[in-house]
Formats: sequence, C-alpha cells, structure tokens
Amino acid sequence: MSKLRAFAPFALALGMLGASVGYAVAQETGDISALRQEALDLTNAARAEAGLSELGPSELLNEVAQGHATDMLERDYYAHVTPEGETPFERLLAAGGSRWGLSGENIAKCEGCPTPPELARVRAFHEGWMQSPGHRENILSEGFDSFGFGIVGRGDEIYAVQTFFGPGADSAGDGDAERLTLKAARDLALDEINAARAAAGHDRLERSDALDSVAERVLARLAGDAEALPKNVFGLLPEGASGWTSLALQSASLGGTGATLTREDVAAIISEWVAAGSGSERSLGSAAASHFGFAAEAAGGGRSSAVAVFGGRK
Repeated sequence: MSKLRAFAPFALALGMLGASVGYAVAQETGDISALRQEALDLTNAARAEAGLSELGPSELLNEVAQGHATDMLERDYYAHVTPEGETPFERLLAAGGSRWGLSGENIAKCEGCPTPPELARVRAFHEGWMQSPGHRENILSEGFDSFGFGIVGRGDEIYAVQTFFGPGADSAGDGDAERLTLKAARDLALDEINAARAAAGHDRLERSDALDSVAERVLARLAGDAEALPKNVFGLLPEGASGWTSLALQSASLGGTGATLTREDVAAIISEWVAAGSGSERSLGSAAASHFGFAAEAAGGGRSSAVAVFGGRK
C-alpha cells in the first residue's frame, strides 16, 4: 500500500514500461480489458457497501499501473519504489498526471499461478487487498475518484497493480468539512499570523482592504500557474492606495486538500509559513509590517492556494 499527497512537482522518467528484454517465455496479460473491468467492479462494489461514491476508469492510471506491474516482472523485484528510487507518485507525474491530487497504489504478486491471468486471479487479489488494512484504506478512501489497473504474468508468476487518484478529502476525518468563506479565511489567517508574530516579539497587524485586493490579484496569477510572484507588488495596489513604505508577499499551494477550502487547509498553510520562517527576522512581515491582506481558494483538482501580503505605512 502506498499513498502520497502532492506538494511539489517531480520530473523523473518512467523506465522499462512494457519493454521486452528477450526472455524465452513471453509476458502475458490475458484479456486485459475484461480484467480491468472486473477489478473496477470489485472495487466499486466494496465502496458502495461502505457508502462511498464510485471510482471512474482512467486510461492514464491504467498506463501507470500496467507499467509498474511489467517493470516488477521484467526486473524481478516487488515494491512500490523502483530500484532507482522512483515512487508511485513520481511515476504518475512522469506519465502526465496532476501534481495537486492524492495518489495511492496497491500491489500484489502470485507465485505458482498459471498464466495468462484470469478473472479468478483478479478476485483473489481483491480479496487479499480487502483483508489488509492499508490496502483496504486505499480502496475505500474518500479522497479518490479515479482508478487504474495493470496485470501481467510469465511462467508461473503474476504481478498486479491498482492505482488510485483524486482531489483528496475535504477534512482529516473530524467532520469539519464546511466550506470556509473568504471573510472567515481572512479572520482565521489574521488570528494565526498575529499569534505567531506575538511569539516572535512583533506587533499585531491590522486588516487592510487594499492589501486584501493585492492578495486577490496575486492569487489569480497562481491560479493561472504563474511560476513567479510579481516583482512590482506596489503596482498591484488599488487606485488611490498610498502611504505604503513596504510590501512583502508569502504564498503557498497544497495538494490533496479536497474540493473545498476548510479551516484545516488555511491553518496548514500558515503553519508552513511559520515553520519556514522560524528564526528569520523577515518572516511574517517582520517588525516593519503593520497591516495584513489575505486571499485563499480551493482552485480545483485538490489544490488549495493562499497569498498573504504584509505592508508597512508611514
């Protein structure tokens, strides 16, 4: 069982997917379309029994799952991580998957099993996964909405892989998945930032409508996947806003956070800012800041983003 939440991009190449290395006995997949449908039907039946939504088939996840099953067979290893250290999430990214969702992987191996693989073998693998807490957690995760399956055999060995992906769940299981309004997000952010500044010996910040506007404009750039924050932050101030002597930005995006912005998401982002700036005089606006602006949103696909603006006035 493997489950990973996305926070940063990777760019590792996928190796030996479906390649032949000249073995005397050829690899066999059987009726792969029927086997994949059986795996999906079994997974969705288990999810329906647990009151969860169905997963949809994904050609990309099928490709990733089949690639890893084949690679394990061809190179004679059995693990989520390849001998070179490539993880399931890195395989997904290399195949063109999104870096902002939550991914999971189940693997299984059968020795002494006849090939090509048949429906009965898929059912046996599924029963084994459902008896294992970690594998069962992937199958019954609320954070997944897509499914892929790969299976391959040679001689008397069969390898199978389930691959899952989705935006993540809206909460950590505490029942607090209510959508956070922008006003509530700003109130929470200001309280959290001021608590951290007090601990660092800095004065409290005041809310600023002008800086909220700047934060919204920067957030719009992040939603468009801009790679860099604007260099001229003063140029983003609304018309008529004057008297600012310093402006500083902080931004962050988290993956696997679900479809809505929650208190947990905002608190997690601010905790990251506090941890990253620990011991730095320039963190959280530093002593030069007197006002604060903030914007945050659930940008889709499991991504939550936030921008803070710290401003000082004459």
